[in-house]
Amino acid sequence: MCEYSTINHADVLKRHAAPEKDATISFTVRLVENKQSSPEKGILGSEVPANGAAVTFDQHRYPKLQSFKSASHSKTPNKILLVGGRTAGLHGFGDQPNFVKEDQNYALYVINLATNITTAAMLPKALKESVGVMNAQAQQVTKSGKNYLYVVGGYGWSSTIKVPVNVTYPMLTMISVDELIDSIEAAAKSKAIPEISRFISQTSNQAFQITGGEMVFVPSTLSSTVPSVDTFYLVVGQHFEGNYGGAPDDTFKYTRSVLTFPVPYLDVNGKISSIEVTILNAFNCTSSAHNKYSLDAQLSRRDLNVVPTFLPSSFDSKTGKALPGALILSGVFQQDGSQAPFLQPIVFSFNKSDISLPGPPGQPNISIHSFSVESFFQLYNNYSCANIQLFSAKDQAIYNVLLGGISYFFSSSAGVLDQATSLFKRPFTSDVSILKMDNHNSFTQVLCPKSNDFFASTKITTFGTEALFIPAQGLPINNAHLSREILDLDKIRSTQRFPVRLGTIFGGIESSEITGFPPVFEPTKTLASSRLIDVYLVPSTVH
Repeated sequence: MCEYSTINHADVLKRHAAPEKDATISFTVRLVENKQSSPEKGILGSEVPANGAAVTFDQHRYPKLQSFKSASHSKTPNKILLVGGRTAGLHGFGDQPNFVKEDQNYALYVINLATNITTAAMLPKALKESVGVMNAQAQQVTKSGKNYLYVVGGYGWSSTIKVPVNVTYPMLTMISVDELIDSIEAAAKSKAIPEISRFISQTSNQAFQITGGEMVFVPSTLSSTVPSVDTFYLVVGQHFEGNYGGAPDDTFKYTRSVLTFPVPYLDVNGKISSIEVTILNAFNCTSSAHNKYSLDAQLSRRDLNVVPTFLPSSFDSKTGKALPGALILSGVFQQDGSQAPFLQPIVFSFNKSDISLPGPPGQPNISIHSFSVESFFQLYNNYSCANIQLFSAKDQAIYNVLLGGISYFFSSSAGVLDQATSLFKRPFTSDVSILKMDNHNSFTQVLCPKSNDFFASTKITTFGTEALFIPAQGLPINNAHLSREILDLDKIRSTQRFPVRLGTIFGGIESSEITGFPPVFEPTKTLASSRLIDVYLVPSTVH
């Protein structure tokens, strides 16, 4: 087991007196208000018929939602299914109202970005609580004519136990996306009750009792398993039981691991195939003798971004390709009592032949950057937020655009780096940053210029926490990484005219003022958003 030293935040501020600049990053991003949504008329769950009948809402109305999961129709990708999540903003603390069942989303929404029409129907009673969870792990897999959304775990209300309380569900849910979307839309035309249960299958496994982690899909063509099969990886997270109010019976346990299992299928009887889960908890990684902070502790993370990546260090100039992997970015909370987020990324490689990131034979490899003061610190966008990945073979680099969320460090009005002092001062943010990983496995992170016109027109100050980024249709992508689309930056540069619309942010937590986690519950300061925000790629002025 590798060990690493803890972080002295004063040293971080000493090193980064001002936000970092990187002249090699030739682009930035700009936010633009998408006026096809009417945030002041966001759909509430109470507007969806309780009797199960499907309903169509007025044009330009979208649901107020955060911490949900989504999947697009394989034939009509502008149609997007939204599952679970929360309909209110920031939860409470201590004995304040926190994760109350009234704020759970038990509706299934279909948003159509082409027509700006939303249809919806309530989940059946038997599925309502286990499917309508928040902070679950999910991946969409479209293969051989099938299009499934796999949802694992998640946190939410349970009325079936002796004393009703919030729990982490041990479920894997398979949703037939195309059929369910079609059923809801067809039923909405006549206000009928759609067939929902027919297109949702579930199985239970205690290994799936996870919330706040992420899920990665690796197709058989890239898998390091023997024999090679389509594989899921459940990356970090926790098992939490209780209402998150600090009660004595609240319990939590971090997974401190990566779990893997073959992608399940439905048998001839429509049942989910048996699943064997493997815990990957022995990894080789780089370290130095003086380090004292264990990798085990570094995997005690939740509520973070785990993003698909290519490893620029493996780039082959002859083929123009690089090996796939994933980045575990930031997340909360460090176990040293500081209430601080993690500031180092973990590089996760899927290919056992990647000699730059050695690991156990036949298993994914993990490498973590040194914790010395000279190493990289992810200062911004430390919590789960909307994000975009762009790969450039020409630059031999991958760029991660992180959009809003929560930041532990921030640029003050004087243009110098400042730090949140505690959990209750950590601010929701309007910052957008670009985190670059180059072919030496080195990282830089730069802040994008503020989109002042956007914030002036929308009157919001923070956005993006637990939000969804929806890529624009027709942009060049690199298909080698099937966990999620990675945009091909080189082809965008050569074939598109700037500014280029990369896609749209939907939902998440937003606020009309800069606010941190309030010491007194102030629900009016944050809310679940129904807003659409367009994201544009523009040339950088920093050279």
